[in-house]
Amino acid sequence: MAQRYVVVDLETTGNSPKKGERIIQFAAVVIEEDQIIAEYSTFIHPEQEISMFIEELTGIDNDMVKDAPIFEVVADRISALLKDAVFVAHNVLFDLNFLKEELERCGMEAFYGSTIDTVELAKIMKPTSDGYKLNQLAKAEKLDHFRPHRADSDAYVTAQLFLELKKKLYQLPLLTMKHLYRLSYSLKSEISELIQECIAEKLSQPNDYDATIEAFQGLAFKKMSRDHAQNTWKMDYPSDRQAKLKLIRESLPHFESREGQLEMMDRIHDSFENEHHSILEAGTGIGKSLAYLLPAAYFSVKQGKPVVISTYTLQLQEQLLQSEVPKLKKILHFPLTVVLLKGRSNYLSLAKFERAIREKEDNYETALTKMQILVWLTETETGDKDELNLTSGGELFWERLQSNSFTKMGLQKPWQAVDFYERAKAVALKADIIITNHAFLMADLVSPDHLIPRDGFLILDEAHHLERAASKHLGRRLDYVSAKTLLNRLGHSDQKQLLFRLEKMLLQYSLTPVTKSANIDRTLLDFFYEFDQLFFHLGALANKQGRSSGPKQISIRLIDEQWKMTTMLAERLVDQLQMILTGLEERISLLSSVERLSKNAQFYLNDFELIRYQINELKKTLADFFVTQNADFIYWMDYTKANPQQGISLASQPITGSKLLWNTFFSRQKSIVMTSATLSVKSSFQFFMNQLGMQDVPVKTFSYSSPFSYREQVRILVPKDIPDIQSVSQEEFVLHAAENIILAAEAAKGRMMILFTSHEMLRATYYLLKESQMLQEYTLFGQGITSGSKTRLLKNFQSFDKAILLGTTSFWEGVDVPGEDLSCLVIVRLPFSPPDDPITEARCNVIRNQGKNPFSIYSLPEAILRFRQGFGRLIRTSTDRGVLVVLDRRVMTTVYGEAFRQSIPSVNWLQVSKNELVKAIEEWI
Repeated sequence: MAQRYVVVDLETTGNSPKKGERIIQFAAVVIEEDQIIAEYSTFIHPEQEISMFIEELTGIDNDMVKDAPIFEVVADRISALLKDAVFVAHNVLFDLNFLKEELERCGMEAFYGSTIDTVELAKIMKPTSDGYKLNQLAKAEKLDHFRPHRADSDAYVTAQLFLELKKKLYQLPLLTMKHLYRLSYSLKSEISELIQECIAEKLSQPNDYDATIEAFQGLAFKKMSRDHAQNTWKMDYPSDRQAKLKLIRESLPHFESREGQLEMMDRIHDSFENEHHSILEAGTGIGKSLAYLLPAAYFSVKQGKPVVISTYTLQLQEQLLQSEVPKLKKILHFPLTVVLLKGRSNYLSLAKFERAIREKEDNYETALTKMQILVWLTETETGDKDELNLTSGGELFWERLQSNSFTKMGLQKPWQAVDFYERAKAVALKADIIITNHAFLMADLVSPDHLIPRDGFLILDEAHHLERAASKHLGRRLDYVSAKTLLNRLGHSDQKQLLFRLEKMLLQYSLTPVTKSANIDRTLLDFFYEFDQLFFHLGALANKQGRSSGPKQISIRLIDEQWKMTTMLAERLVDQLQMILTGLEERISLLSSVERLSKNAQFYLNDFELIRYQINELKKTLADFFVTQNADFIYWMDYTKANPQQGISLASQPITGSKLLWNTFFSRQKSIVMTSATLSVKSSFQFFMNQLGMQDVPVKTFSYSSPFSYREQVRILVPKDIPDIQSVSQEEFVLHAAENIILAAEAAKGRMMILFTSHEMLRATYYLLKESQMLQEYTLFGQGITSGSKTRLLKNFQSFDKAILLGTTSFWEGVDVPGEDLSCLVIVRLPFSPPDDPITEARCNVIRNQGKNPFSIYSLPEAILRFRQGFGRLIRTSTDRGVLVVLDRRVMTTVYGEAFRQSIPSVNWLQVSKNELVKAIEEWI
């Protein structure tokens, strides 16, 4: 008899039946033989009022349930419906437990049969999904979901989703299904029964050969192309304007030539052909992506040399790959190979995964991750982790599976031909254009096993971030949670972690180390205690620095008396880590000397060598921060008072870019093209060049203005009755700022972004706006207050008609909100870095010691660039229209204020009263 599935969804008055919450709608969809054969849905009177929140969420109000039956009336029918069925739901534990409680309340037997959670099943069968909410999965599967959060609609869509997931499961290779079946016993719902059913059905059918799948060493994965032939077309670059326009318009007939774009193409091509460096500032709307992609393609294919394009943000990387490169390929009359290159740890090691799949000790997170990867292997062509949607436990497990240089040759050799990282290297070596990010570029250029040519051709987009990316790579990072997690993975010898396994392997091969495991255990306990003491001490030092509850940065200067205790604690920690390392190194050496080490032993030896390397890096970092600081580096800690221990992270970097950056990363390259919308200050690129240590480097510079008509698209307003920010306390200024923000918000009907230079002022303003109750009809989002990442905040901001977003540092750039979603931008104060910011303070001290003025040489140029970046958030297309409100009167009243005004395109600056502010915004928008 065919298995019967009943897909259930409930709407309720709340989350807990034990607290008296009740069901207000029940819906079920019956599936037999992969067909929906019946549906049942009913409203249920909850015998209590439905709250406004539930009414808004579900659309179910008190009138809709007033004549509905109470649960006792429908309980028999629900119980009969579920008899001998598998209970299926999206987040099954909620629906099942709620229903159990209600049935038992009525004196009936609860359901105790098998269950399937479609969330759990979707995580396995759709491991690359953006999310696992029902509406996200329905959209991805193109399922109509007319009324989300209504039980009848949700149950029907869940049933359709279940059938799609089951169909996908059945289509998997039998080898993969068998692995899934073994692992499925670690899951929370009875998916094992579903897999068993599919295996039995598959075995009863004739063998269906799938030419897209290959099997090796017990794993089934997508067959990989091994043809990486390089293009050798001899195409001449279209050097004159008309030739370029003709070429582009053949495939893009509506292409409009933008002032500067075609000339920019020629400058970049010339830079490559004649092997010189160029800096090109390209205003918003120029179309700089196509301006560098076209000459890069012609040069690369004709010369047979790859051009590397590096970006700072993932957003631009995705835009290039998904939009600009396909457009470029349409234009060209020759084939072009473009690849995305990432760090080695992004790629799955099949050699390691093959061993991991044989392990028998699986917790829930590990089993789920293995199942996700097994399914993903039948789809992926890259083995790139970023394709996967892993849980936090899955992310930790990935560290054991990622490709790295510690993998033993005995493990790696059989997999060499299909290894994802080796394949990525092979493709990159034959590619015409390689796209990567600044972080990987910096790491690769100084790696002995580098993939990117050290004497090649680079295009560095978002070049204003270069100094930050390079400095970060040269510095170190450390936080409390990561260090504790690392040592916890090692564990004591009786905790069934890595040290336990290491001792077990030594016994297996009859090896006896000099250092006893008890000594390592004791040292580990000492380390954990002392490490906690260190971070408690750091928290205490930070608390003395200020009362702000927001994030702050504090310089670590060992010459100051207050850091002596920190140094003593760190010295003990360094000694303890060295003792642990000595014990590990002795054990690893003993195992490495065994001639015939099993493949499983080689797999675990990789884990041991990796953790030894990581512990050694931790030791170096602690010594660098608190024992032997480099005089040319700045050291600081980021601290959040709300989370005094785990909220501490440590960072270091060179004080100044200087020639260290240029000589380390770029000096051997034949031609580097650096481009961004904001590179110059007062028509000079000297500040940018100084940051990268390019003072003596020959370079050609060009600047191309934005084609937008800013005078017709933007109006800038400066309130004339707001006090000077330096003449009043922050508390008083925030009161005046909030008053102007409320007026501007009401005039603009929301659609407003407010940029701050400090979290402290942002928080104060946010809560003042909330307390005023003047903006109750608006949705306020505050960075660091409203939960969610920068991307999530932006998505939420754009999804509400009347939204106001308060952001700090990261929102001054890299934010693209075109159209009416952003009509009003407020800059609360000119974006000077605070004088006590550790990096600013250290750099200003260096400049001051040279007998120069740090304000004019560093602080002002940096602030002007950030101001230009903030201004650039407002107008993103030629049809955008908006208002910029600057609440810092210094832009109008000081000598340096003129430098800010002249740094952006020519627009009207108006000083206005409060009444004029409202009128001006309403008229303009």
